[in-house]
Amino acid sequence: MAEKATYQGVELIRQTELEVRTIERERSGTSWTRNEKYDKDGYYVVKDLYNPEELYHPLPRERGLLRYRSRDVSRYDHEPVERQVGGSLSRYSHPQYLRAHNAVRKKIEKIIGRKLYNTYFYDRFYLSGQDLDKHIDRAACEISVSIHISTNLPDNLKDWPFKIKTPDVYTDKKKSSILVPGEEHSVVLNPGDGVIYKGHERPHWRDAMPFPKKKWFRKDTTEYYYHQIFFHYVLQDGKHAHCAWDKAQQ
Repeated sequence: MAEKATYQGVELIRQTELEVRTIERERSGTSWTRNEKYDKDGYYVVKDLYNPEELYHPLPRERGLLRYRSRDVSRYDHEPVERQVGGSLSRYSHPQYLRAHNAVRKKIEKIIGRKLYNTYFYDRFYLSGQDLDKHIDRAACEISVSIHISTNLPDNLKDWPFKIKTPDVYTDKKKSSILVPGEEHSVVLNPGDGVIYKGHERPHWRDAMPFPKKKWFRKDTTEYYYHQIFFHYVLQDGKHAHCAWDKAQQ
């Protein structure tokens, strides 16, 4: 059995490679849309999806997970360790992004040709050295988008890619065996760009965020970060519609 990953004594959430492959086979092709390219690749890149200035927020001091339950930004529950990316800061339903959640939904509906329900949104500040383990999301992430907000990484490192595996092509409807394996793709986003992807179907991840090289003659105390946000949705007439507004949170 593989050793469990921990951060400050807290066990992190991980899916094994076997679990990822099994989940992928079970769910692949279950959330069809009217966008042929999106269905073929499992993701779709949109340039300038949303104004990054409206999404911008400076790097907070806190680390861990902040859960907001109202529009009051001063009221939240704080978990010291974010269990997917240890050492990062993530915020569940920060009130700043309520308007954007709705606006982005309407844009995605036009792109995929199907109506959606909001489920939840979740922004994260990654710090140098942190990665996002390969995984497939829960049902509330049936139709998802990751939007790059901002980073203070130097120009030679700021193109830190989001990675995703495209669908396998199977020999038959029962998915008895793979005819053509899917491919691992890297997606580089500028601030305001978004990648729409099938979070409940597609394995996705990020390799470790790079460390800028420090100059030996100058002390660098900069805390480098990469800020992005996930907006999640489900199809209104789909099998996961009961997850609307994250009522079926797991």
